[in-house]
Amino acid sequence: MRTDDPTQDYDDERADGHADEVRALLRSWSAHAVPAPDDPAAGTALDVPPAAVAEVTDAVLRLLGQPAGPLPAGSDELCRIARVLVVDEHPSAAGWTEAERVDVARWIAVLIARDGEEGVQSLVRELRRRDHPGH
Repeated sequence: MRTDDPTQDYDDERADGHADEVRALLRSWSAHAVPAPDDPAAGTALDVPPAAVAEVTDAVLRLLGQPAGPLPAGSDELCRIARVLVVDEHPSAAGWTEAERVDVARWIAVLIARDGEEGVQSLVRELRRRDHPGH
């Protein structure tokens, strides 16, 4: 069911019939991103190696300089941005549970709130470093 209420909880993107349209629009803004033709939810735009959600969360926590602990409250808008632009575009995201996606998106939202786009770029570099140690 469609709602135009911007305060609607966004815990499950499947409830939003426009998620694929938003994802396609965001991909079109990135010349190097190529959407998967058979699965619009598959990660295609984040150029990082496959990883377990725990590895991605650990990388975010290292960048934040925080030990693992309770998830902080995050901005709904930043959580949506983290989910669409980072989490759902990770090449391993299809294997993560919905709860795992929500949790890592909240941590990434904290990183975005603190560091903006540079936070996302730092995360990408950190995740690539795992695949190429010493770089």
